[in-house]
Amino acid sequence: MSRRGRLDPELHLLRDLIRSFFPDYLRLVEPDAAAEMRLDQVALHRNHLDGASVVADVPGRNGEEKVTVLVQIEPEALPDSSLRIRQSLRSLRLSYGEPVLASVVYLRGGLPGIHLDSGLLAEALRIEMVRIYFTTFGLAETRAEHFLERPEPLAWALAARMRPTRRAPDEHRRACLERIAAAALDEKRRALLRRGVETFLGGRPSAHERSIAALQGLVYP
Repeated sequence: MSRRGRLDPELHLLRDLIRSFFPDYLRLVEPDAAAEMRLDQVALHRNHLDGASVVADVPGRNGEEKVTVLVQIEPEALPDSSLRIRQSLRSLRLSYGEPVLASVVYLRGGLPGIHLDSGLLAEALRIEMVRIYFTTFGLAETRAEHFLERPEPLAWALAARMRPTRRAPDEHRRACLERIAAAALDEKRRALLRRGVETFLGGRPSAHERSIAALQGLVYP
């Protein structure tokens, strides 16, 4: 069985969401870097690394050299995320000095929200030689409302994996689906976002929810 077949369904889905809405991911998680990038020229790597990850090459806005962007997706927070990043970078066989923008997304655990972290990348003779800085994004305890209000469609699916503070779960599901239904998206991308909401929230909507949704013009997957 392939590595892809062994992935946890949530990890698999989150990877597909990030791949399909990669510019959105950069705007959400790396806004300063995204402002200096040509997000219309993202080149996703076809081959996945071991586990759940997304890798892309993105050129600079003013013709600067490309940046390799690594997104490592983990089921839960790790004691030392830099170890997983180090393993992935070795697999990519990047030359020393090539620019890398790395981030780690946790489905469960970790600090809520987006944070800057760092870790040892290389040492010799017990001396630290290279340190990498990367972003961590803990989904489960992040407040969902902020991301539901963002303009990026990816944020609305990620909000379903977060903690709503002003809505009950059924209300939160409807709010996520309403944003998706109203967006100018092709049906394939819309369906992927809806699948993210249903998978991350768990369960299926009741007949009553479906009736209300139908009146609002929503179609459940």
